[in-house]
Amino acid sequence: QRKEWQKKYSWHEQEFLETPMLTMNNIEAGCYKCHNASPEVPQAAALNGGRDLIRIYGCFGCHKLPGYENIRKVGPDLSTVSGKLTKQWVRKWLENPKEFKSQARMPQFWWNSNNSGRPDWDKRNAAEINAITEYLWSKSKPKELPPGRTNGNAAAGKQIVETVGCFGCHAIGPIQEAANQTQIRRRHGFNLENQGSKVSQSWIYNWVKDPTQVWPDTKMPSLRLTDEEAANVAAYLSSLKNPEWEQKPLPEIDETALDDVTLELLRTNSTDIEAREKLKGMTEEQKNLYTGERLISRYGCFGCHNVPGFEKAQPIGTELTEAGSKLISQLDFGFLPIEHSRRAWYEQKLKDPRIFDVGRVKRPEELLKMPNFRFSDKDVEAISGVLVSLVKDPVPLEMRDKTPQAIVDGRQLIAEKNCRGCHLVEGVGGDIRPTKEQAQWPPNLNTEGFKTQPLWLHSFLKDPGSVKLRPWLTARMPTFHFTEQQAATIERYFSALDRVDYPFISTEVESDAQRLNVGADLFMKLQCTSCHPTSNAIPPGKSPEDLAPNLQLAHERLRPDWVLQWVRDPQKIFPGTRMPTFFPPNDKGVPVSPFPNILGGDVTAQILAIRDHLFITVGGGRRAPRSGTATR
Repeated sequence: QRKEWQKKYSWHEQEFLETPMLTMNNIEAGCYKCHNASPEVPQAAALNGGRDLIRIYGCFGCHKLPGYENIRKVGPDLSTVSGKLTKQWVRKWLENPKEFKSQARMPQFWWNSNNSGRPDWDKRNAAEINAITEYLWSKSKPKELPPGRTNGNAAAGKQIVETVGCFGCHAIGPIQEAANQTQIRRRHGFNLENQGSKVSQSWIYNWVKDPTQVWPDTKMPSLRLTDEEAANVAAYLSSLKNPEWEQKPLPEIDETALDDVTLELLRTNSTDIEAREKLKGMTEEQKNLYTGERLISRYGCFGCHNVPGFEKAQPIGTELTEAGSKLISQLDFGFLPIEHSRRAWYEQKLKDPRIFDVGRVKRPEELLKMPNFRFSDKDVEAISGVLVSLVKDPVPLEMRDKTPQAIVDGRQLIAEKNCRGCHLVEGVGGDIRPTKEQAQWPPNLNTEGFKTQPLWLHSFLKDPGSVKLRPWLTARMPTFHFTEQQAATIERYFSALDRVDYPFISTEVESDAQRLNVGADLFMKLQCTSCHPTSNAIPPGKSPEDLAPNLQLAHERLRPDWVLQWVRDPQKIFPGTRMPTFFPPNDKGVPVSPFPNILGGDVTAQILAIRDHLFITVGGGRRAPRSGTATR
């Protein structure tokens, strides 16, 4: 389009226009200023993907960003690090996280554009890394954990990891992109690559058995693994190793380099003479601890991690609340030959944050500090799209997004718990699907509010292990240890989406013996139990992949009105579902019954009879008296 307009109309961009029209590949950035009350914008996949990446990589740990104010830090707790890792591993990791794990989310702080390429930088970087490691170990208080089982079967553990649902949040190595299916949410949890070269098998056992015993504030839910299953998973994950990494030598710590860094930091609060006198009186341990603490403060490690001594430290990064309105004159382009626009600057900053220092003479403490995440071009485009969407343009109240608060709160919690890693919610998600056969997919949660009864959903969310809905499936709904408030937030969210009553609903169905008999006859003729068991046992000759949910739970799980719509046209509710349509429409679009001699072929009456039989006879639910019937 640009070339055509230039040729036909001599069009060109106005050089000093502060708010140019958004390009088509960035058009969604204009949506956020009206839809800023919700954690996601409807039908804006690229913008939502960028916001997901900001949450996953923890950009809000250093930068103030709207919508991320009350989210837990993304990195692991370092207050117990000495009970999990070794000093040698941490030093190697800090040198270059992606050398150990290709999909590491931890950014690189050292050996970047502005602190590499010279021997003195190599020595300084090694000294800084060692000082930070020594400080962390001086503050670490390892948690006492029970001895973990180390006699597991790795092959069995691999099978569990691949089937139980781990891949909704995790991956092992590079994630294979799937057609028409995002994989962003599989980065919600850390990549499990090379775990055997990182932590002990005993530690992994305790972690997968009960993550909260290791870290009470973890986002990792419990999959309710048995002791044997946990041992097998630990055996498998500990077999994933990086021999080259393990054999990689550590650089020697140069005492002069440590002295130089320590002296530099002492000078910030003292004169040069005073700083040198203090340095003379410090032991090597004191230098490391002082320098490590000051460097953690400089680099803002506490933005992602819980670091003892920094519980009240404030974020070190620039506020990005109005990044899309920032004056271009306030952006430092250095000596780079790039387009002078916000979008171009943000993209370059995300690709190589410190390249703007190239060609400049600065003292070490003056250098840019943002680490390099080594984002892909696709990630850079998504995140920069979010940044340019954060504008200060006032929007009239009547034009702002009026999404109900119940939906806003629910979407926030759904994102924090990564429910879309497994489930389709509002038509989005299900990132785990490419790793499983369709019969093993976690359920689609569209119409969940209209579908399930609030009391049943509440008990299921609180304790999913107690509900045997499809016990033959290998994937498990994890136990998230939801609080009462969190469970209620999810229930209100689904109910608000479908605009149904919450929390009080009527589950009684009006029926009589005649209708129940007709329902039983139709139930048998349609062979409902050929796919839907009425117990937790697998019917003889049936494969688990061919089975649908247990119908014994229907009366306490499903809303009566939803069942009527589901039986009438399953494809309308869940396009692509394996549930057949028993009442297909004729040429005029009117549903037709395959049994014209039952109830006069009345489709609505037949579906009512099936529903009543399902709720009362099969499920043992309560039957309400028919309207007009005398009761005592």
